[in-house]
Amino acid sequence: MWVVGFYGSDGSTLESLLALGPDDMEPWIARIERYMAPDFMIGEQIAAKLQMDDLHVICGEKDAYALEDAQALYKRQWSPDQYSAEMDLPDGYSPKRMLEILRLRARYLLDRGSTLNNPHIPKSFFATLANMSVPVSVGADELRHRIRRTIRQTALASTKLRQLAATYATGL
Repeated sequence: MWVVGFYGSDGSTLESLLALGPDDMEPWIARIERYMAPDFMIGEQIAAKLQMDDLHVICGEKDAYALEDAQALYKRQWSPDQYSAEMDLPDGYSPKRMLEILRLRARYLLDRGSTLNNPHIPKSFFATLANMSVPVSVGADELRHRIRRTIRQTALASTKLRQLAATYATGL
């Protein structure tokens, strides 16, 4: 649930609020996903191109890599149990497995760099939803009531859609 406040030209007077559910925000979210998709594809391509020579430059050339080597590379991305589970040798990692970990780390770093911090939602997007705006003059109790009702309606609609989909799937 998103609650968006609209302020007057002075920037300090709250004039209205807009309570939006996932369906309301989907067009904007889809636009951001399309905007970022090439960045993630670039990351996938770059990580896949890392080779054994790259591993040797970054981690040194070894017949087997220790737990400490993997943790130095992949940092805190896995729990201790995950690091143990990923070992393909009795006490460590083969060069092939370390290359996979290097590729995972590259993907992580590139994905992190592909994030969009504080994306701007243009006013024009909200204009299409203006009929859902709640004037602040209704009072805090009424405002809470309207927002809770919107949350319940959104959750109920989502639950009904899941139930309908499940029913349809079993009837196929």
